[in-house]
Amino acid sequence: MRKVITYGTYDLLHYGHIRLLERAKALGDYLIVGVTAEDFDKVRGKINVKQSLMERVEAVKATGIADEVIVEEYEGQKIDDIQRYGVDVFTVGSDWVGFFDYLKEYCEVVYLDRTQGVSSTDLRAGSGRIQMGFIGDAGIVMKRVDEVRFVNGLEARCVCADETGLAHEVQSRGIDVVGSYEELLKKVDAVYIASHPAEHEKQIECALLAGKHVLCESPLVLSLQAYDCLSILAEERGLVLADSIKTAYATAYHRLKLLVKGGRIGNVVSVDASCTSLNAALGQGEIDGYWNSICAWGPTALLPIFQVLGTSFEDVNVTSKVFEDAPDFDIFTKNRFCVRRLRCLCEGGRGSENRGRLGDFRHERLRIRACSLVENRLFRDKVRESCRKQALFLPVERRGYPLRAAVFQGCD
Repeated sequence: MRKVITYGTYDLLHYGHIRLLERAKALGDYLIVGVTAEDFDKVRGKINVKQSLMERVEAVKATGIADEVIVEEYEGQKIDDIQRYGVDVFTVGSDWVGFFDYLKEYCEVVYLDRTQGVSSTDLRAGSGRIQMGFIGDAGIVMKRVDEVRFVNGLEARCVCADETGLAHEVQSRGIDVVGSYEELLKKVDAVYIASHPAEHEKQIECALLAGKHVLCESPLVLSLQAYDCLSILAEERGLVLADSIKTAYATAYHRLKLLVKGGRIGNVVSVDASCTSLNAALGQGEIDGYWNSICAWGPTALLPIFQVLGTSFEDVNVTSKVFEDAPDFDIFTKNRFCVRRLRCLCEGGRGSENRGRLGDFRHERLRIRACSLVENRLFRDKVRESCRKQALFLPVERRGYPLRAAVFQGCD
C-alpha cells in the first residue's frame, strides 16, 4: 500500500482544498490529512482562522477523500508522522516549493499546483476589510503597521506623521501619510493610538465621536472617571474600545495563567512582577515626549497580578524615584499592595534593569517565574519538587511579546 500524507489549516473549506485533496489521494492508495491545531497556526503566523479545530477536522472528514485525519500540533511533527505511519509520499501546495525538501530524506516529496482564483485568505477578507489609521510614537507605530499584514481583512490605510523620517518610512511601504489627526479619522474605520498617555483621552474621544473603532496603547487614560465616560460612549455607539497590552494575548502568557490558576503549584501566597528597560535611560531635561515608567511598564507588570488574583487591592505603598525638576515623572516605581490578603509587588523602570520577571508566583514550597525575553522563541516551564522533575515546551507566536517561562523551583 502506497501511503500519502498532506497538511493544512483547511479553514472555510473550499473547492481549491477539495481539488488539492483529490490530487493528493491520486498519488497513492491511502491518504492521511493533517489539520493544524490553533496554537500551531499562531506559531506559523495564522492568527485569524475563523473555524475551530474540530469544525475543520469534520469538514475534511465530510469530503470522504481522506482515509485518516490527524492533528498537527508542533514543529517537527511531519518527520514523526512520516516515520510513525510509514508514509511513502509527502505532498503540499506549490506555494511551498523547496520549503519541505528536507523531507526527501524520509520519503518522496511532491508539490501540487494550487487552484487559482480561490483561497481561504480571500474568503476571510471578503467579509469586510477594515481600513486602519495610526498615530503616535514612531517606533511603536511602525511595528504595528508591519504586523497588520498578518491579519486578513485589516489594512494599514494611513499614518499621521509630522516627522520627516517617519513619513518617508511609511510612504516606502505604500501607505498614505496625513498631517493631522482629523484628516486621518476621515480616511479610516479604526485607529491605533500610540501617542503620549496624556493625549489618549482626547484622541480616543475624537475617534469615538467620529464613529471609529479604537485600539490604544496602555494606559488607555489616566483616570477611572475618564475611562468610564469613554467606555459608555463606545458602547452607546456600538464601537470597539480596547487597550493594546500584547502580552495578554500571547499563547505563552495564557499558558502561564492556566498553570497558576489551575492549581499546578498549589495556592499562591504572593506575586511579584517587574518590567524594566535599559534602552530608555533619561536625564534631567530629556523627558519631553517620553513616557514615565509607570505608564510605560505599569500595565504590563500589573497584568498577571490582577488576572490571577483580581483587582480588589488594599494597603498600597508606592515608592518612586523622580527628577527634581519633574516630580510627576518617575523613572522607577515600586508598588507594594495586597490582593485577597496576599502580598504583591509591581515594579516598572526606565534606564534600569531587573532581569525582568513578568510574574513570580510563590507557593509555600514552589515558585513559577516568568521572564519576558524579546528574542526568545520558546515558552519553557520546569517543574521541580523533591525528586520529581518535568519540562514542558510551548512555541510562542511570532507577533506578541515572546515569553520564556522559567521555573517552579524549591523556595529557600
